[in-house]
Amino acid sequence: MLNDQDLVRTLRSALPPVAMPEPPSRDLWPHVVERARQRPSWSAADWSAAAAVVIALLMFPKWFWFLAYHL
Repeated sequence: MLNDQDLVRTLRSALPPVAMPEPPSRDLWPHVVERARQRPSWSAADWSAAAAVVIALLMFPKWFWFLAYHL
């Protein structure tokens, strides 16, 4: 069984350090915060899925309980 030092040495030999070519050109954290604060919007796929569920429930009302069970 390997002790900690052997494990560290083995990992360092198997995974050489990655050299960063240059630091990022700008700070990305403000963009992350701004994106997180934005209100989520519905895409066309969201509207299509909602319409498909409504149409399916109108055509087959007994599926309501099946859908409610799985949500």
